[in-house]
Amino acid sequence: MSVDESTSASPETDQQPTQQCALCDASLERSSQHLADNRETLVYTCPDCRIGAKAVVQQSGAPSERCQRRLDSLQGNAMDGLSVYRLAAFVTDEFPAGQYTVTRTGEHTFEIALPEPATQWDILRLVDRLSVGPLDAEADNHRVIVRDTRWTDAPSEAVTDGGVVQARIADGTVPDPADDPFAVADDDDPRTKRAKREEIDVSFQKKPGVYEVHSASGSYYDVDVVKKQCTCPDFEQTCSDPDTPVDKCKHLRRVAIEIEAGTVPRPDGTLPDR
Repeated sequence: MSVDESTSASPETDQQPTQQCALCDASLERSSQHLADNRETLVYTCPDCRIGAKAVVQQSGAPSERCQRRLDSLQGNAMDGLSVYRLAAFVTDEFPAGQYTVTRTGEHTFEIALPEPATQWDILRLVDRLSVGPLDAEADNHRVIVRDTRWTDAPSEAVTDGGVVQARIADGTVPDPADDPFAVADDDDPRTKRAKREEIDVSFQKKPGVYEVHSASGSYYDVDVVKKQCTCPDFEQTCSDPDTPVDKCKHLRRVAIEIEAGTVPRPDGTLPDR
């Protein structure tokens, strides 16, 4: 395949073996497929507990330039919240070719299984790559265990995989929406809730205020925060209609949230204050 593509699941043609949820033993459902030169990633999520997830990565060489930009962006976004898809981005061509499996084994704990050709040195290099910021990684036989040390795996309300959503901090508290742009408030409308909850990755593209959004469905959209436009079907069919009260799709809202949170550059291209 000569271009990068991302598609949502197609159950009719999916011949992949059944994947089991590591948390509740339910069968996982394929939610998206991401194809690029020398790389394929299949993402599975649990329809029952809505926490369990798995990403199966098959990589055989150097990715395309566009794919590499996406991997770099996903690695950076992992500092804001872990998901199997974001962790899969750390599997690059600097590691042996083969199949890597990223499994969510707890609300904030993940396991990466490496292919047989991987040596102990490869495992330790992956541990080193993942031991950044709030992430803690350790080798366990032919696997790497990754934890987000900001959170605990204490029982809490189930949320979909990815992102920082009403997550409990180590002392048991829940972020206040006034302090955490990603925290869901009771009065948030459905599009805002989806913008905060879904696994959406945002990358700054160009000045002034153009961002690329990789949606949870696997689709890519261009968001212009200056013109307040998005290329997604919801914006084109609903939000752009002057007769509807909705003027912003979830992608426009997510970009605004990321800008407020300081996780992406400002519309003028300047870096956020840290």
